[in-house]
Amino acid sequence: MCSLIFLSATSCTWEQMTPQFDCSVSPVQLELIDSNDSECGVSDGSFTVQASGGEPPYTISSESATNSEGVFENVPAGNYTVLVTDANDCSEELNVEIQNANGVNLTKIETLIAGCQSNDGGIEVIATGGVEPYLYTLNGGSEQASNVFSALSSGSHTIGITDQEGCSVTGNVQVLSGVSYSSSIEKIIKNNCTSCHGVSASPSFDSYDEIRAHAASIKRVTGNKSMPRGATISQDEIDRIACWVDDGALSN
Repeated sequence: MCSLIFLSATSCTWEQMTPQFDCSVSPVQLELIDSNDSECGVSDGSFTVQASGGEPPYTISSESATNSEGVFENVPAGNYTVLVTDANDCSEELNVEIQNANGVNLTKIETLIAGCQSNDGGIEVIATGGVEPYLYTLNGGSEQASNVFSALSSGSHTIGITDQEGCSVTGNVQVLSGVSYSSSIEKIIKNNCTSCHGVSASPSFDSYDEIRAHAASIKRVTGNKSMPRGATISQDEIDRIACWVDDGALSN
């Protein structure tokens, strides 16, 4: 893919930037077609997803495997995050739950935000089925009787639940930092970046959609302090950008 060279304004200099396809023009979509629950303790569940739109070929991945067909077999009970990526590097996620047919299942997860660069996050797990009392684990750690986990950092965490008959299930949960785009990130970018990335620039950071499309690049160049040109942002602002991007660059 060729590089796009643009001339920035005021204190900006010539920069090279890899153009990114506008995924909103032809979005890729993902649909659950079929699923079968698993017997407790046996990896005999399955699910099939179908990708459409975007630009084939597709790469479809979950915690169990990666393929181009969207068929996942011989999977144990659990919650799966399925990601499809097309030829333009556009992507879409879908959550699929495979339950224990005759055992404990993860019913609900509540989370508390962690804060940026903080460990104030929390998880509360609600399980049903099987034989109580349950034992819980976090990220493969020691079992505990409590269904609450605290003092967590933001990011992805894996919850495990086991009942008294040894039936188990796992699930993934994202604890957010809670950094807000509207009250924090937008102001940082508008105050420091739009002199170079205004309406007539390429890329333009004049709207949320444009900023989100380049979120990973913004995190990278602010993190290594090569950007913004002609301005200095604090480490706190750099951290908040990184936390927001890691949360999924939400419109919050």
